[in-house]
Amino acid sequence: MLVRLKLFLRRQNETPFSIDVDSLRIPDSALCSGAGELLASVSEPWLVNHCIRTYLWAAIVGTKERRTFDEELLYVASLLHDLGLTNTGSKLSATTAECFAVEGAFAVEEFLEKQGVAESRRKLVAEAISLHLNVRVSLEHGFEAHLLHEGAAMDVMGSRFDEVNEATRNQVLAKHPRLEMKSGFVASMKQQSVTRPYSRAGFLCRHGFISLIRRSPFVS
Repeated sequence: MLVRLKLFLRRQNETPFSIDVDSLRIPDSALCSGAGELLASVSEPWLVNHCIRTYLWAAIVGTKERRTFDEELLYVASLLHDLGLTNTGSKLSATTAECFAVEGAFAVEEFLEKQGVAESRRKLVAEAISLHLNVRVSLEHGFEAHLLHEGAAMDVMGSRFDEVNEATRNQVLAKHPRLEMKSGFVASMKQQSVTRPYSRAGFLCRHGFISLIRRSPFVS
């Protein structure tokens, strides 16, 4: 607890991190293109933009923390981390699970296998996706898993919002608008809490997650 308090106080005294978003490399491998096509084919526009912003926030946090991360794996994990929320995405795997994040992880792992991705890399992406709904994902799980969690948490709840310079935030939002994401995500989570009441989504919704989404510092 003392360590976390010291980290919080240190962050409070930091100057917000600034970076030209155009300087962040967007991986353009065939695998990344395929992940983007899959995302667009099964997701509503607000969810597509959420997943892209998740990568950008994650990359910004990674740059700020001076982490060396696998851009391709983080990009694929970010684009497909909510695949289990989509009607089609949740059916792409032969394996079902109580939690949409776990079900999505299975689907993404199968997608990566079809793309010829090595098992070790498939496992890294799948675990990052499976873990992203946790309250916290430590560095022990790998930089990609940690950064995916941080990027998603920032876009959903505004976690670490004040650590990023306003101009940098605005640049991300101008490139990939939120498109009423709050209402879309709230509806998706409410549906999850009804259809999978014993999942992490159900647990989180019973303990204030919806309120955190609505109170995030983003306008919509």
